[in-house]
Amino acid sequence: MIRRSPPHCRPRNWNRIQLAACIAFLFLVAGCGLLPQTKVAKVAAPATDAPAMQQRAERAKANLSEGLKKYDSGNNDEAIKNFLLALDSGQLAPADQVNARKHIAFIHCLSGREANCKEEFEKIIALDPKFDLSPAEAGHPSWGPIHRVVQMEMERRRSGKPFPSLAVKSFPLGEKLIADAMQAYDDADYNKAIKSFQDALKETLNNTDRITAHKFIAFSYCLTNRAAQCRVEFESIFRLNGNFELAPAEAGHPSWGPSFRVAKAKQKSTPPPK
Repeated sequence: MIRRSPPHCRPRNWNRIQLAACIAFLFLVAGCGLLPQTKVAKVAAPATDAPAMQQRAERAKANLSEGLKKYDSGNNDEAIKNFLLALDSGQLAPADQVNARKHIAFIHCLSGREANCKEEFEKIIALDPKFDLSPAEAGHPSWGPIHRVVQMEMERRRSGKPFPSLAVKSFPLGEKLIADAMQAYDDADYNKAIKSFQDALKETLNNTDRITAHKFIAFSYCLTNRAAQCRVEFESIFRLNGNFELAPAEAGHPSWGPSFRVAKAKQKSTPPPK
């Protein structure tokens, strides 16, 4: 069977050259459908730089650790710098963020910056609504009252109750003197600490603050080898609270632990007043 060319390629007056060009064009058009389709290469998403992230996380942990060491040694300004570097990295776990901000709050309170201290506690509770200080921390005269104010404000906000003011008010002179005494104690200036605590005891204080003052006076006396005066201060505490106990970490201290046990034994052997 002879295949005929399409009608439009077979005009009567075409010569052979025109006919050949028409046939070639038909073959070209037919061949275009057989060409392979061009594939668009997919651009792979950039891989996460895991080693770099790991390094940033390690630096953040190192800054947190260094900040805690400087805080323990009393180098508070440098400690804050390390804590902020750790927080700014964005690589700290929530628990570590809370720990860093808690110590920043402590430093602000010890330095008399109550508003900054309060702000840090508010950030902590935003991170962890169930956050609370340990019993030993909550009783500290510098940051304990501010932490309690923040807790009360947050509780009122959650319950929808109005609160008169979010500003930190000035604390009574007795509490200010205790804060100054604690700073002197933390700086190992024990004679100054004793004097400031004794001045605070002359002011109006609640029972908890009076016990705190006597306790740190006792610690300061024992640390400066004045055991008899140390025992007298513990005896003063037992007159305020017959069931008083030191924290486990405090009770085993080699300086004041023995004096505390002597005062406690004496208190138990003394008959109660009639």
